[in-house]
Amino acid sequence: MRRLAAAASLFAISAAACGGGPGSTGPDLAVERRIGYAVIVEERPDGRSIGFAEDRDVASGEEFDVSDAIWRIDDGPWNEPPATCLGRGRRIELGLSRVQNADRPGLLKDRVVWVACLAPED
Repeated sequence: MRRLAAAASLFAISAAACGGGPGSTGPDLAVERRIGYAVIVEERPDGRSIGFAEDRDVASGEEFDVSDAIWRIDDGPWNEPPATCLGRGRRIELGLSRVQNADRPGLLKDRVVWVACLAPED
């Protein structure tokens, strides 16, 4: 009986270590990288949002909430939010991930995970 209990324990530990048990975290978060410009930077009572576009000279762009995104300048160290390097016309790179919308389970939305403020193109 002890051997059976030991074998069952060993199997449970092995399955958990290999990702097959209740402690499994699933696949890694996929992050899409997009380079463009912050054509609008808006401070709101609940955070900060930007209008993002590939063309620097457009009047508006795709809206993203960057309130909780970590950030850096070029290849420098990562910093906690809020991103202080953002400004209108600033060249940036966004790290976007698709996450489930808590208000509407099952629907996915883009979330800015990180922002890199880049040097201007030559």
